[in-house]
Order: sequence, then C-alpha cells, then structure tokens
Amino acid sequence: MTDDEQDTVFNPGQAEWVEKKAARDLDKDQRALLLAVVQLEAETGHELPPDERSAIESLAGQLDGFDAQEIKRAIAKMVNQPADPKRKTSWSELKKNIR
Repeated sequence: MTDDEQDTVFNPGQAEWVEKKAARDLDKDQRALLLAVVQLEAETGHELPPDERSAIESLAGQLDGFDAQEIKRAIAKMVNQPADPKRKTSWSELKKNIR
C-alpha cells in the first residue's frame, strides 16, 4: 500500500460483517487472529470507529481463552525461524512450543 492509503485490517464500515458473519463464517482460530491483528493495529495508533470497536468486542466475548499475546508470540516465532519447505506446523503444535 502507498502512504496515502489506510492500512487497516478491514475496510471502513465492516461492523455489520463482523457482527453477523465473522462469528458464523470464521473458525475460532481465524476469529482469534482477526482480534489479535485489530489489537496490534490499536497499539500502532489505528483507531476503530465506535460501531466497529463494539462489533470486535462482541466477537472477542465469544472466544474462550483468547490471548492476543500468545498469537503475537507465535507469529514472531514463525517469522524468525529459518524457512523449511518440509515443515508443516499446526497451530496446536506452535502453541505448545511458545509457552
């Protein structure tokens, strides 16, 4: 993206999609990743409009044991490991290795 484009997780006006479809169409891990990325955006200065923030908070309330820090550690570990085309690591394996 260029400097004049807004780098956000989803396009403005997606509160309805988050409220009505994300909980239904995304699995638990996908919802957790969406929430972790939204939290990362907030930490870097991007603010969501109130309706989108409310939708994200509602989605977060549906996830038991959601831990954005755990997802961030997993991403950091994946990014910093050397590439191995034969390695196929599942999320559950990765979670065990980051604790």
